[in-house]
Amino acid sequence: FTVYKYNPKWEAFFIRGEEFNEFYEDSNRIFRQNMWDILIITLISIIIGIFLMRYILRFVREITAAILQMTENQQLEIIDVGRAPGDDITFLGVAFNALSNTIGTLLNIFRKFTNKDIVQKAYEERIIKLEGSSRELTCLFSDIKSFTYMTETLGTDIITLLNLHYTKAINEILVRDGIIGSIIGDALLAVYGALDGAQENKSYQALLSAYAIGEVALNIRKRMTAIRDKLIAERGALSERDEKAYKAVLIEVGVGIDGGMVFYGNIGSHERMTNTVIGDNVNSASRLEGLTRIYQVPVICSEYVKDDIINNVSDHRVRFIELDTVQVKGKTIGKKVYWPVMERDVDEQLEKDLTNFSQGLKLYYEGDWKGAFKTFSLCSFSLKDVFIERTEENTCPEDWNGIWAMTTK
Repeated sequence: FTVYKYNPKWEAFFIRGEEFNEFYEDSNRIFRQNMWDILIITLISIIIGIFLMRYILRFVREITAAILQMTENQQLEIIDVGRAPGDDITFLGVAFNALSNTIGTLLNIFRKFTNKDIVQKAYEERIIKLEGSSRELTCLFSDIKSFTYMTETLGTDIITLLNLHYTKAINEILVRDGIIGSIIGDALLAVYGALDGAQENKSYQALLSAYAIGEVALNIRKRMTAIRDKLIAERGALSERDEKAYKAVLIEVGVGIDGGMVFYGNIGSHERMTNTVIGDNVNSASRLEGLTRIYQVPVICSEYVKDDIINNVSDHRVRFIELDTVQVKGKTIGKKVYWPVMERDVDEQLEKDLTNFSQGLKLYYEGDWKGAFKTFSLCSFSLKDVFIERTEENTCPEDWNGIWAMTTK
């Protein structure tokens, strides 16, 4: 690279030659310096920007982690926004919590009207289908005795009494992995064995629930009696109306239990459907409950339930007392029915009564009704009454086969 300049005084040109790299050396140095400065500033800005964005968006990560956890657990929860900054991201978390709370409320309402397994399946699959399957389940049918008298006496107040009973009775069913099949006034149907993951024997859980339901009714009777005694102490006596109301609130239940293959699923239409259980064993549980009024025992179960518990529960501590062989109305064959007695409830007197009853039942089956009558008469519990009535004439039917045909449901 060359530059020159003319000097008129000397009438001469001054020429200076220089290589390009030497000429641009300072410019290149300045350029390189600026480039490094820009690069360093850019890197510092990026690093600061990353940390700044991570700080600004730190709550987004918490929201994302919480949502992923909810997805994994299949359960809605409330996100903690207490440490969140008061910005749009915080409002996003608050909005999600509002939505989660609304959906949670709807799910809680849904659970109160639908069984737990249906709710869980609907939550996972996002749809409820009209479908079902044949499954081996145990059915419990509970019914309140003298319900007509109760409704006539209490009127609309019967709802309060029913809710008082069902609140605790249903809880006794649910804690033992049972589900509610239906509630129709004084009657309740529960099903065992339908929940996935249930560990305990379905028939044994149904039996424990049956006695727990009876205990619920007993506690209500005790509570009502205590109130009555308090009123008598305050007033001196109860009016005729109050005495009638007192008798009406002395709630007593009978329970029938049977099991086997039934249809369990959803029926109806896409606009309105219900979860139900259908099968002969469901009807049988209802018929067994009806027999509790005849034999005057709190719980009656089928041979299926007895065998299921004896064969599959090692420490069941239940004694199954054969009550009778009955042919319920609408059936053509007779079935043995049993009174499951908890070992803890067997005292010396009951042990004696059960022994005499079993001996009397053997004579009854054999057609020796005279001997059966004498043996049944030795019993002190009310179970004997129905057999005393049958055998008091000491005459066994000529075509006797040991099966008693019921004429009422």
